[in-house]
Amino acid sequence: MARILLVDDSASARALLGVRLRDKGHVIEEVADASEAAEMALAQPPDAVVTDLWMPGISGLQLCRLLRAEPATANVPVVLLTASDDRRSRFWARHAGATAYVTKTEIDRLINVLGDVTSSSMTKPPPASHPQLPTRGNIQERLSQLLDASLFESTLAGEVRALSQSAEELELLFSDLVALTSDVTGYRWIALATDAVSAPRVKNKVRLFIHTHQEQREIAEREARDALEVPFPPERRKPEEGDAFIIADKRAAQAEWSTPPIVLPVRFGSVNMGQIALAPSRRGASHDDRRLMSLLASELGGPLRMTALVAEARRLASTDTLTGLLNRRAFIERLDKARAASERQLFPISVLLLDVDHFKKVNDTLGHDAGDAVLQGVARVLAGMARKTDFVARWGGEEFVVALTQTAEAGARIAAERVRRAIAEAKYPLPSGEIHRATASVGLASAENESWQLDELLQRADKAMYSAKHRGRNRVETA
Repeated sequence: MARILLVDDSASARALLGVRLRDKGHVIEEVADASEAAEMALAQPPDAVVTDLWMPGISGLQLCRLLRAEPATANVPVVLLTASDDRRSRFWARHAGATAYVTKTEIDRLINVLGDVTSSSMTKPPPASHPQLPTRGNIQERLSQLLDASLFESTLAGEVRALSQSAEELELLFSDLVALTSDVTGYRWIALATDAVSAPRVKNKVRLFIHTHQEQREIAEREARDALEVPFPPERRKPEEGDAFIIADKRAAQAEWSTPPIVLPVRFGSVNMGQIALAPSRRGASHDDRRLMSLLASELGGPLRMTALVAEARRLASTDTLTGLLNRRAFIERLDKARAASERQLFPISVLLLDVDHFKKVNDTLGHDAGDAVLQGVARVLAGMARKTDFVARWGGEEFVVALTQTAEAGARIAAERVRRAIAEAKYPLPSGEIHRATASVGLASAENESWQLDELLQRADKAMYSAKHRGRNRVETA
């Protein structure tokens, strides 16, 4: 038999629950006011507290936080009741420290929950006695310090700041932000636009992240771009340059009307990091929506900057500083992943290893600055010709390497000839103002529908490349 403190401002709700709980053998003490409930619980801790979530004056959330903060009641199970099962209520119940969250229509579940929590709480030793119990005035003062506004701001601010601890990429950061905000409020869409400071490797200086309902993806993107002044990318650009990162699922609300969004700048100190926008799911933005957006705008700058710095550090660690291509280590890591995928899915892969012809002569006669300009020019040619599934790296010195995924030898031979021709036809401006011409010797090796080793494939490509050099340069040879 457990002693349960039942707190609800509705007499009918207390009576209904009281009857059911007494039928299960529990001793029920009914209270209509959270302040009185706190005083009773602190004077003689019950085996469990069941309280309505939202009540006039002091809420069940504030009562729960107070009981958790007091040593005498810190381990007393608190079950929060609510009339509706919405994400916002679940979020605050979780962060208030509630043992369980149950809707008022789930009386059988409440009985089961109480059976579980009281059986464990009744076996715990009683708390140490406190000679000076809090008075009603003390309780009112403490509860006043736990007003919903403070709870809202302190809890959410901590959650937003913590985003930078787990997200290593902007996409992951936004995904975590969506998980947080969709728990707190409803919206048709939420969007974040970052500038070049927070996403330094993005050429068009803006990245757009959107979360919306899966049935409103297109209209949400149009509205978000208009609100954040991010135009659709020109068709001549590659899809990855400027396209939005969009999460579309049922966590966002589906609404037929168009409510003007809330748009606020996101800053880190004096640095502008971008903008955040939210389109409310109701007709007109509520006070809670505006308060949420104000907090997100003020707290998101730090995590956004930290995530971008981590992503940039990872990029620099895998990038050749002269050409901007992958470096040798990063290429091998990518090729190893491609090897595993090719073996699982039985698709071919080919590697081109190429060497810029007579490059030593360029360095010796024109200088290292001229040599660097030629290497950068060749890198631009290779990067411009690569497909989205290919990856290109500077192998070392004047050597470059290209991985052609899902490409057998016949197709790779055509691609290699195109690469060789493009390098030969390109013009390479030098620091002196002169225009240089260059050629390359290309070695090709392929692995088709079979197990293969990285070293073996690269060695074959290397031998083919040297064969091309020995046979006159500016040609393609196949291993």
